[in-house]
Amino acid sequence: MKKLILIAIIASSFVTLSFSFYYMLKIYQSDLSMSTAGEPMVHEHAERIVIISQEQGSFMMNAIQKGAREAADEHHIQIDFWGVYRSNLEGLIKQIDIAIASKASGIVVEGVDHPDFDIMVKKATEKGIPIITINSDAPSSLRKSYIGSDHYQEGIIMGEYIATQLNGKGVVGVIKNLSSPSTDDLRLKGLNEVFKKYDGLKAVIAANDPEMSQPKMQTNDILNHYPNVTAFIGLTSESGESIVQAVHSRSRTKEYPIFQFDDSPQTMMLIKNGQVKAGLSQHYEDMGILSVNLMKRWLDAAQLPLENSYFTPISVVTSTGEEEKALENHSK
Repeated sequence: MKKLILIAIIASSFVTLSFSFYYMLKIYQSDLSMSTAGEPMVHEHAERIVIISQEQGSFMMNAIQKGAREAADEHHIQIDFWGVYRSNLEGLIKQIDIAIASKASGIVVEGVDHPDFDIMVKKATEKGIPIITINSDAPSSLRKSYIGSDHYQEGIIMGEYIATQLNGKGVVGVIKNLSSPSTDDLRLKGLNEVFKKYDGLKAVIAANDPEMSQPKMQTNDILNHYPNVTAFIGLTSESGESIVQAVHSRSRTKEYPIFQFDDSPQTMMLIKNGQVKAGLSQHYEDMGILSVNLMKRWLDAAQLPLENSYFTPISVVTSTGEEEKALENHSK
């Protein structure tokens, strides 16, 4: 009897061990299958680029994102779009820091010519994360390249167009963006370079007062201090409507030719209605495509180093459409 019980126990243990071994084998095969099936997904998004904007949700950034997404899909790269909704250096720096901590493969960001921005670029570089600036530059930083318009050339091109429209004579009120002075300073430098060629043409700006940040306030200040002003140019994106409102509230009879450094839907509507004479297209979608393509070249070590700058085309736009492609794609 005892022998039968012992045999039954041994047989039962053997069966239990057999089932355990069988299920362990099935689990192992299942895990192996899942791992193999998941490999293409890992390879598909092995690289991740983060694009960070100072003007999230703007016409400019939407166009950049469209181009970047198109290029990322072509290269099978994961792409994230982050940013702040108003120019905010502290918020921008925080976004870059988070992107570094998340171990992004590369970062594309609107540059700010500021020591704090340079420090953050250095931090990314030390972590092996390349940074490319887009639309606005930070030339003193360790960024790998800049992609966007040559803002000085924008000033030259628009200055020549304005000089032609005004027959080389007049006082042009300039509306600036106090939160991004480096870009506007380059544009203004280009404008003044052209205006110096004409004895009867000069640019004037509003009082250098932090409270004069709004385009409408700047326009009124110029009208108060320069009653002989004959035209206006908005260096800031989408400032045209504020300029139009300010000049119309002051005079219903006098016409002021107004020019803009953008081609946003708002500006194009004002051009179509004859309230703004011309704008400037900076081809933002091209910037987005080029930023991802160049970052991919860097990550693949296909082009080291990159060129210092890659300038995208600039076009003057009027009610008849693109008047001239003033500056073609080139690098510097």
